[in-house]
Amino acid sequence: MRLAALLVIATCARAWAGDCTAELDARHVSWKKAARPGIALAVEITGPIGGIDLTSEDQPLVIDCSLAVSLDEAGRYLHALGITKATFSSAYSRRNVRGTNRPSKHSYGLAIDVHTFTGPDLGTLRVDRDYEPGLGDEVDCVGEPLTQGGAILKILQCQLVRSGLFYLVLSPDYDDAHHDHFHLEVKPWADRSELRSSQPAIH
Repeated sequence: MRLAALLVIATCARAWAGDCTAELDARHVSWKKAARPGIALAVEITGPIGGIDLTSEDQPLVIDCSLAVSLDEAGRYLHALGITKATFSSAYSRRNVRGTNRPSKHSYGLAIDVHTFTGPDLGTLRVDRDYEPGLGDEVDCVGEPLTQGGAILKILQCQLVRSGLFYLVLSPDYDDAHHDHFHLEVKPWADRSELRSSQPAIH
């Protein structure tokens, strides 16, 4: 009986892993196939994702399908806060984690760094300018921000951490290397048995 249950779980995990691009299609995400060294399921996002215009000045949004699905699902949190646009500086990038010889998850298209968030009633919020570090604790994640921009960015960070959509959510509170962005990172699709983990992101 136990062996049969394990086989069912393994089969479900394989089916989930094989259906990532089908999941994007079901979500009506505009994408096309891409090829980059290191990315297992490379896709280029060619339109809004999760209803958010996610753009960069110098690169297309080429990421692993696993990250694309999480970003699409996370769009609801941004929309609820009045955000319609965001900018990133780094998605796919072949590099090591700073100070180590270990490849960054950006090398696999599994991470993205987001710097600004814009909405018609918000203007543009910049993580390096508007994020208020040192707020919140394990009981009250948000704490007491002093500004509207600080409150929106802190609420968003808390929602992303607790959503189970990401494995890592790093902010300026983590270290100086993240002083100007949110780092959002996922596990490969084959390692995810469901869209949302029951565990909050490590941050």
